Amino acid sequence: MKNAKLKRIVTVAILLAMAAVLLTGCGQKQETAPAENTETAVPAESTETAAPAEGSEPGLLRTAILYDISTMDVAETTDDYLIPMNVFDRLFETRPANGSSEVVKSLVTDYSVSEDGLTYDFTLREGVVFSNGSPLTASDVKFSFERLLKAAKKNTEIPLEILGGEAVMKGEAESLEGFVIKDDTHFSITLAAPNAGFPAELSAPAASIVDAETMSPGFGKEPAETIGSGPYIVTEWVSNDHYTLVYNEKYWGNEPSVKKLVVRVIADATTQDLMFRNGELDIIDLQNLDSAIVAGTYKTKPADRIVSTPKVGLTYLLMNENNPYLKDVKVRRAIGMAIDVDQLIQGVFMGDAQRENGIIPTGVWAHNDAMKGFAYDPEGAKALLREAGYAEGEIKFELAMDSTANTSIQLVYAFISEQLKAVGIEATVSSYEHSAWLALRSSGEMDSFVARWGMDYNDPANIMYTFFGSEENSKGRSLNYPDKEIIARVSAVRSIVDDAEREAEYQALDKKLIEEDAAWIPMFAELHLWCLGDRVASFTPHWAGFTDFYAADVVLK
Repeated sequence: MKNAKLKRIVTVAILLAMAAVLLTGCGQKQETAPAENTETAVPAESTETAAPAEGSEPGLLRTAILYDISTMDVAETTDDYLIPMNVFDRLFETRPANGSSEVVKSLVTDYSVSEDGLTYDFTLREGVVFSNGSPLTASDVKFSFERLLKAAKKNTEIPLEILGGEAVMKGEAESLEGFVIKDDTHFSITLAAPNAGFPAELSAPAASIVDAETMSPGFGKEPAETIGSGPYIVTEWVSNDHYTLVYNEKYWGNEPSVKKLVVRVIADATTQDLMFRNGELDIIDLQNLDSAIVAGTYKTKPADRIVSTPKVGLTYLLMNENNPYLKDVKVRRAIGMAIDVDQLIQGVFMGDAQRENGIIPTGVWAHNDAMKGFAYDPEGAKALLREAGYAEGEIKFELAMDSTANTSIQLVYAFISEQLKAVGIEATVSSYEHSAWLALRSSGEMDSFVARWGMDYNDPANIMYTFFGSEENSKGRSLNYPDKEIIARVSAVRSIVDDAEREAEYQALDKKLIEEDAAWIPMFAELHLWCLGDRVASFTPHWAGFTDFYAADVVLK
């Protein structure tokens, strides 16, 4: 152990051997699994319990996850969203549409925006009740946003935009100055600064609406106390085993085909594979399986059994500019030039990914196809390091890996380490227990890491502001990006009302951060694959390719 941080050096011999295979034969099949977000909870222990429900039950859908959720409360997590997505409603939803996505009204039936872009007037859907029968009103919307600020733990970014948000979070005010309730179904929100992407933000799981009247200490922990107005009710959560959702008879929308969802916690992907083949699961997430198994077993199935969608987001390499070597832009640019992303995509993901060259991913409004990113040029990288005055082997830093990283992400780390070694950079891969990894990253002292960002809503602010929108955000992700002028521009771009002007500024910032500053290394976005069992007629994945999905988007036979 090092400083009680629960750090351990990865079994480097194994990882480097795997990386060597990739480097020498990228066209060969690799027994690896597509990447899982490394910013996730610790995987649950494998359980060998009997299935909690029989496959013949009408309306039943059975699936599995690798690790248990940590909470059902969006004030406590930025990751465990399957239950919030299905149990709660939001003012808007983002839905797939014609190969892209669109923001549609949900709890809101009408809204307008003032000419200065500051004030939004909303009309709520009438007759909506929570699953306990309590009516959903404008007071619940106000309470939901203020609750996030008062908890001051997770997902504070959206309510902080409302006038008076900072005062509420600091405890200097009890309520939001910019939230005015007119009656039960009419309210207005005044922002501290204009934000044309605000309706899109309100579709994020973080903006879920909860019941103010019956809020209790067990909310998010106890199923009976976790009350929402969405199409499902959570009826049980057995830690490290399974949780169950059933249809909410009081739901205001269309009745779904799935009446009961059982999600098993199966920490071993091979066991999930066997369960699906044995008919014990109705949908399997193929990103958890070895790529060779996916290619040899699942991709041979009829086309209507395989559902795929791009993950709207990207996997990136982040570098801490407080590090004495990584603060040098020439070093960061050389790192980008040393990584053969195309070979990585073929070798680890067997082609089931697409290259990303900027911060704003493909499929997100204001994405720029003209971004160049970093062309693979190891000799150019060596020359750039010599030009910067560094001797071979002089540059050393740590690649910090979350212990929950699956096989493919481990391979990505090993691949990067080996390719950096080839240009004279010593990047040592170390693994941290999940909580220690998060703590180190939040401290601003993590040298470098690989992670995947999935979009919560379709606006560049969701990714660019999160990492570069303030000095606090930058430090909290161990970026420590130093250019205060650019940080101010990233914060201010959300206030531009004219879409064309805002798009141009986002693209200019993307170009500055990547092509000029090499502030991080964008690499790829995976293709997310699922396989449907015999009981499932159709499945529409989340618009951004989340592992979490809406059970109402599954149609049973």
